[in-house]
Parts: sequence; C-alpha cells; structure tokens
Amino acid sequence: MTEQYPDDVSRLLGQARALLQEDDYGQIDAAALCFAVLARLPDLAEAAELVLEAFSDPWLIRDNRQAIGRHVDEWDDRAWQQRRRLALSFRYTSRWEGDFHEGTDRVEMDEVMPADVCVMLEEGRSQLLQDYLLGQLRGSEMAWPIFLEAMKRTAEPELAMLWVGHLYADQGYFAEAVDVLEMLLARFPESANGRRLWAEVRWWRDYQDRIPWIPPRTGPNGRRYRQMMAQVDPTFATDPDQEDALFEHIPPDLDRLPEDFVLPTPVQEGLIARVEEVLAGLPDEVSWKTAVDWSYLDKLENGDIDTTQFPEWAQYLLLEIDDPQQELFLKQYLLSYLANPPLFDDGENEDGDFLDE
Repeated sequence: MTEQYPDDVSRLLGQARALLQEDDYGQIDAAALCFAVLARLPDLAEAAELVLEAFSDPWLIRDNRQAIGRHVDEWDDRAWQQRRRLALSFRYTSRWEGDFHEGTDRVEMDEVMPADVCVMLEEGRSQLLQDYLLGQLRGSEMAWPIFLEAMKRTAEPELAMLWVGHLYADQGYFAEAVDVLEMLLARFPESANGRRLWAEVRWWRDYQDRIPWIPPRTGPNGRRYRQMMAQVDPTFATDPDQEDALFEHIPPDLDRLPEDFVLPTPVQEGLIARVEEVLAGLPDEVSWKTAVDWSYLDKLENGDIDTTQFPEWAQYLLLEIDDPQQELFLKQYLLSYLANPPLFDDGENEDGDFLDE
C-alpha cells in the first residue's frame, strides 16, 4: 500500500511497522513516526490506524492502566476524570519535543513562554487547572478568553499559540487544542512545530474514545463513581453531595490581568446544569470491540461478582482475607487484573518460546 505515497512517507510507515515487529518497546516510537506522516498527509487513514495498532500492544495497555490507576480509579466515571486519563495518556505517549534550538536537549514549553504575556498565560493555566484537577467547569470557561486575549497582545503570537495549544492537549482538552493550533497554522502556515503538534493532537481528538487502556465513557453524571464510593466510604453514602460542595471556583485574579481587559459574563449556572442533565440522559454506547474487558466495571457497580469464575489461585487468596473491606478491594483488583488482554499466545512463555505440552 505504501508504494502510492511519496518515498519519505513510505519509508516512515515502513520504519513504524518494523518497530512494531521488534521485541523491545517500539510502540511509542512507531506512533511518533506516524504522527510525522500525519503532519505531512493529515487524512492518511493508514497512518492513523497504525497509531491505534501501536497503542493496542498488550504490554503498553497494562503499563498505562497501572500508571493511570495510581491517579484515577477506573470506576471513577466523572467526566473530568475521564479527561484526566486522556491527559495522562497523552503525556505518557507523546514524543513531540518542539524544535526550538537546534542541537539542544528537549525544551520545556514554559521555557519558551512569551515573556510579555507570561502572567496572563499563567493566570489562564491556573483557571484551567481548576477544571482539570477539581472538575470546576467554570475554570475552563474563564481560561479561554484569557488565552485569546494573551495571544492577541503578545509580540510573539506563534509561540503563545503553540504554548496554549500544547497546554490544552497536556490537560486533555484536545478539541480546544486543535482549535488553537489551527489558528496558529492559519497565521503561520510554515510553522513546523505547530503542524507536527496539530497532527498528533488532532489524532487524539478523533481517537480519544478508542484508547484501549481507558474505560468507555458512561456519561457526565458520575453514576458509577457515586455507587462505588457508597460501597467503600460509609460517610459518602449518607451525603453523596458533600464532596462537590468542597470545591468552589476561584475567580481570576484581576491584578494579574490588564486593566483594560474585561472578562466576559459567565454562562448561567442553570444553563450549564440543563446541558449536563441532557448529556446524562444519553445512552452509553461502545461501538467497537475493546482490548480490555471493561464489563468488569459493571460487575463492580452492581455487586455482581462471581468469585467461582476466578482462577483457583485467586480464590485461595480471597479465602485468606477476613476483613470485608479488604476483601472488596482485592476483588476489585482481581477483576481489573483479569480484564487485561493476554500477553502471550497459548503455550508461549515470557521469552516467546513455546512450552512443552
């Protein structure tokens, strides 16, 4: 198939496929080659699907599930936590560095933040973090106009837009990141950094619901989260709204914004609540087969855990547990562990050799 493409594109796709055939971890490097191709040919389906193939490696799935699980429980289905999973996944897998200074080591984005609007950008970031870390939608709402104004005022608009686009991607807001980076490319079409980052972020925007190590979305109402929290925390069951009341939006610090800049009127709370209510009523749909068997989350939520279906070694482990709370945690872990795709073909050991029958 690659013969129809320019020579350099065929070469990159060939290198990516070769990396996927090696025993070492080459999946992320293979994906990076595909993103380089997508920067050149944005609608090349072969390159986009090859990224998904790279991300479907069983070892990579296990590693990312474990890494993300240290920050977010897989049964936490609140919308902002789903975005946080995506943000962590993007950080773990991205190889975009930005070519700012030839021959130097990787440059962090804050090192190239335009100095003339750095205070505004920092204030915008602090607003965005309120949504990313606490689920405060008002934070992301306030961040957007601050970023837009900073990009207008700076003497380095290309760097400012690149910084904002990367920040949005880093926080899991891929649609917003694409919007900003397309603004950048419309004004600076020769921006190699912007085009390469845009290609990667655009893939994440389009494929974010198919990342194999991330559980499917169940709606923005956090139904499963509330059910599970009621099981593990008796105080939560008596007052499930207590946590939401702890996190109130902190408005932007006007002293860090230009005197002549006026923040827009916030969206009415009632309208936001109505939109969330409509979204919560939408059915849960998964239209593709996932590598991980996420049905275990439904079993956790419903309490429908048949331990007789566990392997014998797992059943023996459970017999050693006397504390009901510890037993519940162990069941959760076992269901999560057993939901992973197999690492080896039947009869194959860790070294890739076949066992004697």
